[in-house]
Amino acid sequence: MSSKKPAKKAPQKNIKTSSGLSKMKIAYAILVIFGIIFYYYCKSFDFIQDDSYITYRYVKNFTEGNGLVFNTGEKVEGYTCFLWVIILSFVKVLGFNFISASQTLGIISSLLTLFITYRISSKIFPKNRDTFYNLTFSLIAVLLVAVNGSFAYWTVSGMETGLFGFLVTLGVYLYLAENKNKKPSLPLSSIVFLLAAMTRPEGNLIFAITVLHKIIIILKSKSSDSQSKAKILISKNNLLWFAIYIIPALIFMFWRYSYYGYLFPNTFYAKTGSSLEYFKTGLDYFWQFAKDYGLYGVLIALTLVNLKKKERLFDILYLLMIFFIFCVYVIFIGGDVLRPNRFFVPIMPVFFILVQEGLNELISLLDKKRSFIYDTILGLAFAVGFSYYTYKNEYEQIKKFAFTEKGLVEKMMLTAGWLKTKQTDAGRPLVVAATTIGAVSYYSEVTLIDMLGLTDKEVAHNPQPIAEISSREVGWRERNYNVGYILSRKPDYIYFSTGLKPSAFAERGLFTSDEFIKYYYPYYFIVKEKNTGDIIYKRRSDEQAGKHPLTQPNPNYQKSFVNLYNQAMNTSRDKTKIQEAISLFQQSIEKGPPGWGTPYQLIGELYAQANDTAKAFENYKKAADTDDYNVIAHVYLYRTYTQRGDTANALKSLEKIQKYNPDLVQ
Repeated sequence: MSSKKPAKKAPQKNIKTSSGLSKMKIAYAILVIFGIIFYYYCKSFDFIQDDSYITYRYVKNFTEGNGLVFNTGEKVEGYTCFLWVIILSFVKVLGFNFISASQTLGIISSLLTLFITYRISSKIFPKNRDTFYNLTFSLIAVLLVAVNGSFAYWTVSGMETGLFGFLVTLGVYLYLAENKNKKPSLPLSSIVFLLAAMTRPEGNLIFAITVLHKIIIILKSKSSDSQSKAKILISKNNLLWFAIYIIPALIFMFWRYSYYGYLFPNTFYAKTGSSLEYFKTGLDYFWQFAKDYGLYGVLIALTLVNLKKKERLFDILYLLMIFFIFCVYVIFIGGDVLRPNRFFVPIMPVFFILVQEGLNELISLLDKKRSFIYDTILGLAFAVGFSYYTYKNEYEQIKKFAFTEKGLVEKMMLTAGWLKTKQTDAGRPLVVAATTIGAVSYYSEVTLIDMLGLTDKEVAHNPQPIAEISSREVGWRERNYNVGYILSRKPDYIYFSTGLKPSAFAERGLFTSDEFIKYYYPYYFIVKEKNTGDIIYKRRSDEQAGKHPLTQPNPNYQKSFVNLYNQAMNTSRDKTKIQEAISLFQQSIEKGPPGWGTPYQLIGELYAQANDTAKAFENYKKAADTDDYNVIAHVYLYRTYTQRGDTANALKSLEKIQKYNPDLVQ
């Protein structure tokens, strides 16, 4: 019998602790790297969305004592981000630049979202395998979110999307962690879900899904006693969890109704609808997401592989419920007009965690004996390959979105500055109607009528669509408008973001009104400091309108003429389709109202481009004869008369330019 004592084994606990600390250090180091990559990715889209300026205008009015309003004296909830408005208002009161802060807070929120995504991956769904495998399958989802172009784009947009995404992800993590903890604890998840609902209305949907999931867990618990399940359902902890959310939510709803007069934000009434068109648009919106980030639906199907999991099945079910119910919601409300994939950004972490866990389960199902090193390599290959795929396929397009939006905002700021000067000169508040209302309203400080109804009750709650126009598909999702109401406000100016061309339904609808043709004409202005200008529709005085040649009606008149007019303007941009564009303009004249000279002007421009000066002069002359306020026609006639040496007629044209559009010759 040997007298040697067996060697003591190192305490298993110390080994695990050391291994855990090493894994944590590596994971946090990688998270920092992902965070840096994400930060610079965001900065490459350095822009502010025009819609953010709607929120900024509410912040400005609120902090200046005018109330939570868009136009002073008009209580309309034209925002969907109450908490975001309050946070930015607080930042402004402290004396900071709240516009810059909106981007900074967005970045901070999204960086925290990356961290919480890792926490869900590592703490809620631990893999219990080799350290490197665990690291890989705890960080795949983080990487896929960090390199997601839509996620980065909306982070720096100035909008509330980043904050909302963080609160949703944090709420999901806390809820799952609370379920994992057998001892009753302070239900922090309901507080976070409440904050999410205060940030975006969709937060209420996330909480409703969570309530449903909690009920399912209790009903499917091992206890077969229905009475016991009922007691658990209405336990003190569950009632507290529910009350923390529902009581403040009801108080907020009561305040909203008492202050604004409606239970939902005005944008809900302006944007949503129940027509087949909305459903079709929503399906297209979802399919775009499925193509961009779901490999044409393959990865969405991969998420369902998670149902094979026996361990943490209810946690997986919760994430699946959030993703699929949210997708159904987005489809039924018709998607979103703002690109790219804004409505899906807040559930991106949930989606990619499901993809990560689905891949992990699929690997286990395919070959349970495979060495962990090959499984790790396979996971890394997927993460790197898919990251490269999405980056390559979307970066330039999303960069273009940011560039276009930045250019739009700069254009809006230019026009806003001109309007502000005009308001000062007039010595009274100007009233302006527009379809793109963000920066132009914030910087001009005019009373602005939103023709799409986002910040206007009458348009949102009493739309008057025109069948001949609304039956067509256009690039604008907002389908509500009310031409009669807009014109009854007698706006001093009507502004289209597309300049002369009516694009949105609300803009096209104006052209079907005799009052619009009679009272409004294109007005051109130049900002010398910027060496550029814009076009806006200016209102004539009653005396001037009385002289407009709107006499005998056109027997061939059809309201759909404006669609031909829009099509003609789009076609005219293609230099190989000049004759087709001219034909479309002529058709719009034949079916259009009398006293409308702009199509002749545009035909004249096309003939001028084709160097047919005779026909160009003929059509410019028709434009001026049809509507004497057509200043572009007079400009061309002035130049032509000058070249011909016809001084008398040249001076007449110049006088009309100076009279009708003095900003063009200053």
